[in-house]
Amino acid sequence: MKVMYLHAHGPGIVNSKKPITKLEDMKGLKFRCTGTSAEVVKHLGGTPVAMAQNETYDALQKGVVDGVMSPIETMKGWKFAEVVKSSTLNYGSAYSLGFFVVMNKAKWNALPKEVQATITKINEEWIEKTAKAWDTYDKEGLELTKAKGNQVIALSKQEDERWAGLVKPIMTEWVQKTKTKGLAGDEALKFCLDWLKKNQ
Repeated sequence: MKVMYLHAHGPGIVNSKKPITKLEDMKGLKFRCTGTSAEVVKHLGGTPVAMAQNETYDALQKGVVDGVMSPIETMKGWKFAEVVKSSTLNYGSAYSLGFFVVMNKAKWNALPKEVQATITKINEEWIEKTAKAWDTYDKEGLELTKAKGNQVIALSKQEDERWAGLVKPIMTEWVQKTKTKGLAGDEALKFCLDWLKKNQ
């Protein structure tokens, strides 16, 4: 595959039927989550429940789960603001998912150089457009959930650091997995963490 560009959604945070203000509030609660977000929930003391995203609204409504790990844009995009009462901005332990736009490499190589150059230029424009779109969706989700009277809880710096400390093993394990594949996961992680520190 020829990679056109990469992008990721906004921070995947704790959205729940009851307010979660501290780590201890997570204990015993069931959260819809999969993959990395399931690991986050497990490390924070909650119980991961795997299900398709399109089943989550009903599961929240019926009390099958107590919350969902997702970006705040889902309050609007998936109408979760109707079935949760609180969002906790646990940015230190939030997750995100990587997305990619790719093209068949043989098809790419068959294109004239000037066409490749045009596509590359368009890709560069869409990197920024896609990032801004995700930011806009998060803003709209936040505004909607507030408008519905739902709580938005910002963790204190100290509390957020507690949460962040608990999910660090997930990153360590990921680096170890990349090393077994001959990949420089430690360098990739350092790049991401350094960027986050500079851009908070």
